[in-house]
Amino acid sequence: MAMAIFTTAEADNQQLDWTILRDGGVNLYWRQEILADDLKWLKSNGYRVVTFEAAEWESERRMHESLKVQLSFPEYYGNNLNALDECMLDDLVVPDSGGLAIVLNHYDRFSKPSNHVASDERSTGEVLLSVFAKAVRHHMLFGRRLLILVQSDDPQIEFGRLGGVAAWWNQREWLNKNRGL
Repeated sequence: MAMAIFTTAEADNQQLDWTILRDGGVNLYWRQEILADDLKWLKSNGYRVVTFEAAEWESERRMHESLKVQLSFPEYYGNNLNALDECMLDDLVVPDSGGLAIVLNHYDRFSKPSNHVASDERSTGEVLLSVFAKAVRHHMLFGRRLLILVQSDDPQIEFGRLGGVAAWWNQREWLNKNRGL
């Protein structure tokens, strides 16, 4: 049986996965210990967790290699953002029971603004999160829970609308004072 439907009690209790999905499926984290707490909860509730060290992605090529291996994309994966978009929808395995949480640690190191990107262009880091946000909604339509947890050492990191939806800070770091600002 698929899991995306939540009970009224889960919604009323502001259950973690419900709040993340309610707010678009992409959640930002600054403090590692808060991320660790949430991951512990997700694992105890049947989520499979796949963690990436985005600081090691010194190029888009390395990012694609890492995503292909850890997300078990097929050999024909094209190592570009269009291929990623297709594989996230068609080839990503999101369990029917529990769900899948993708964790991107130190994402600010990968997603730094580039001097050669025009001000009206989106960075690769922002496009990647948009692809993930689109996949969250796609899988939810089929009763599967996909969550994207983005840890940043920059408490001021922001992304515009991702797939038409903004990324929000987690509930415990939503206030600036809780991110040391």
